[in-house]
Amino acid sequence: MVHVPYRGQRPALEDLIGGRIQAMFPIVPDVIASIRANQVRVLALAAKSPSAILPNVPLTAQLGHPDLVASAWVALYVPARTPAATVGRLRRELDRLSASGSFVGRMKDVGIEVHHMRADEFAAFVEQERNRWAKVIQTLNLKIE
Repeated sequence: MVHVPYRGQRPALEDLIGGRIQAMFPIVPDVIASIRANQVRVLALAAKSPSAILPNVPLTAQLGHPDLVASAWVALYVPARTPAATVGRLRRELDRLSASGSFVGRMKDVGIEVHHMRADEFAAFVEQERNRWAKVIQTLNLKIE
């Protein structure tokens, strides 16, 4: 494979659909419409567990690549000096939103799976991700140029 740097997913996706490149590694929300329109085919998911959005797609681990796992995730952050009462309210609202069937359904429609975590679970997850990616960077001797 040859890495082709693009300025965003859209131009890469256009080249994939147009046959100018043979493969790409996008996040699901960037290609879900093209998947549903049968413009591209998903070969594998670089995920730890099956996807509710793409349930019939094999995981990279099932194809013999157990360490090929990469996911995009988002979180709500506030400045460290934010008052505890405000943080508490934001957490309660986020809990309410992430438990809402209509919100979860809308996110699924655009290719996003909602996995709500408590603050302590999220802190542990972030630490695990940091350590995992640090090991990858060190093992591959990656450098920013």
